[in-house]
Amino acid sequence: MIKLISDTNGQRRSLVVVVGICLAATSASGAGDAGGGEAAAEAVAEVAEAAAAEAVTDEVTDEVAEEIRESQKEMAASVAEAEAKNAAAFGHAPARRGFIKGNLVHVGTRQMLSRFDHFGASVGPQVLDGNLYARVDPGFAYYGKKFALALHAPLNLLALEGGSLDQPTLGGFKVRREDWDEAPDFGKIIRFLTIGRKEDRLYFSVNTMRPATIGHGMVVDKYQANIDIDRSMTGVLFDAYNDYAGFQLQMNDVTMVNQVMGGLAFLKPLSLFSDHYLATSFSIGAEYITDLRAPKCLIQDPDARTCINGSGHAVGRDQLSGARLDNTFIRSSANRGRFRVKRGVVEVAGISAEMKLYKDDRNVDLKLYGTHHQFMNRGGGRGSAGGILARLNFGERWISAFRVRGELRSFEDGFIPSYFNTLYEVEKYAYWARSRAFQVTPTKYQAIFGDSKNGFARDDFGRRKGFNVEVSWGLFKHSRSNKKLAIGVGVQDSDGPDDSTMYAHIEFPALEILQVFGTVMHFNAKNMNRLFALDKLLNANNSVILAGARLQVLPFLFINAHYADTFRVVRSPGSEYHLGNGNVVDAHGSASAAFLQDELFENVPNLTVEVELGWEFDLDEGGI
Repeated sequence: MIKLISDTNGQRRSLVVVVGICLAATSASGAGDAGGGEAAAEAVAEVAEAAAAEAVTDEVTDEVAEEIRESQKEMAASVAEAEAKNAAAFGHAPARRGFIKGNLVHVGTRQMLSRFDHFGASVGPQVLDGNLYARVDPGFAYYGKKFALALHAPLNLLALEGGSLDQPTLGGFKVRREDWDEAPDFGKIIRFLTIGRKEDRLYFSVNTMRPATIGHGMVVDKYQANIDIDRSMTGVLFDAYNDYAGFQLQMNDVTMVNQVMGGLAFLKPLSLFSDHYLATSFSIGAEYITDLRAPKCLIQDPDARTCINGSGHAVGRDQLSGARLDNTFIRSSANRGRFRVKRGVVEVAGISAEMKLYKDDRNVDLKLYGTHHQFMNRGGGRGSAGGILARLNFGERWISAFRVRGELRSFEDGFIPSYFNTLYEVEKYAYWARSRAFQVTPTKYQAIFGDSKNGFARDDFGRRKGFNVEVSWGLFKHSRSNKKLAIGVGVQDSDGPDDSTMYAHIEFPALEILQVFGTVMHFNAKNMNRLFALDKLLNANNSVILAGARLQVLPFLFINAHYADTFRVVRSPGSEYHLGNGNVVDAHGSASAAFLQDELFENVPNLTVEVELGWEFDLDEGGI
């Protein structure tokens, strides 16, 4: 509502104000986006200022000038209301945006899924085990404002079986056994079932797609359960918090066959006394993470439960008894090809504290944090970290969001940062970074904590100091749900060996008809020079390259392409492996020429190209 002001020139001045209001209202109601509302606001302000200036020129009273200023405020409020109605009517975001927080990139994601509501089925060839499969994958996804769901039923149907392409054997389109031979495999029909977003007050997700991190990532960082092509796991993430307390829970397998799980609980004690952000942001927390079925050692003799030793082996046979001196041979199980292991418990407990140094709800959120953790199993050590996390937003219609973290670390023998990382599900059987320190490659348990009973001495590097730096940037139009581009990089290192790790990631969904992503990750390189060496990135067991693209050809026709470095057991079920490396020598110091070291897992490139028939609807509001 606008007051009509009258004095000796009241009619003329009232007319100016009323005409300005009409022009502003017309501009606001006719605009096709939030920019129209902004233009209207500027027009109203100009009209009001002109009216005020005229009042001063005509020597009106102070009371009249004050009424004009009050009218200006009311006009601004009216335009804001009209702008909001206009945005709702035309389906556009309002000019005033919220603060974008949480992860801007999803490092380690192995497959691209359309960010639109959609349904359909994709079909394409897949080469696995030297066989040609027809891959059929029907599914759908729905993205609501706070709820998202995606289901699918991936099937690899055997088309041509092994051998030479000149004499192929028809496979009869049988379902690939390895895809559905364990209970956790059946959870893969759920791509995700999600409520909220990460760092919302309530976030719940049953998920097979996204990596997971607990707390600040000192122990669990970008953990990915699904890196083995023959195994699938569906995990659970559950976070909740309010002004006084909160928690974060994670479980890697809803069937409990695999048991990597943990959580973080925290309190905000100062929130009881003040609602200032310095008080409400201060929190103290406790963490606990465990693998209840961690492989401690590989078993040589299933009946005697004898572990493979890391030392004491030699080439040849005993001259008196004729017994083999190289006892590094094992045989995989005959049904699934898995390795027999003696299992134990890895568990780590920790405390943490954090507080926001500055927050303005729109542009800057600056947090200081510190953590301390202790592995509680035999041989476990301690590690501490302190860092700063900055989340920055700039712009209104086009929002540039930054997430920057810098962290200093200190840890002792028996501790390694990010113990549960992207490669954990493979490294727990064979920790390649320490493969040359013994006569066989140790399990991760043996490499980090030692296993003196079986010839694996714990490292004696002393206390190490290191750092972790991560920077990510995202470009959004109007709101978080309309991401156009995102880039992330991270590097961590220490003054010890085999601690250099990096990643680089890009997501580019801006074109809508063409969406792409790519990730490069390299773990536990010997030093920084080897970390970025191209030959190490392309050929090492401790590196991962992921990429994907989705092209819309027609409204109902799409082409999906994915490349992934995927791990799998090297040999078929029931095969023998020789684990001894070049450190197994004869009396003259020469390694065996007959028995080379066998890897348990191999990192194989996997390229899939699929044609998808289906339909896409609105852009996602929630997502995962």
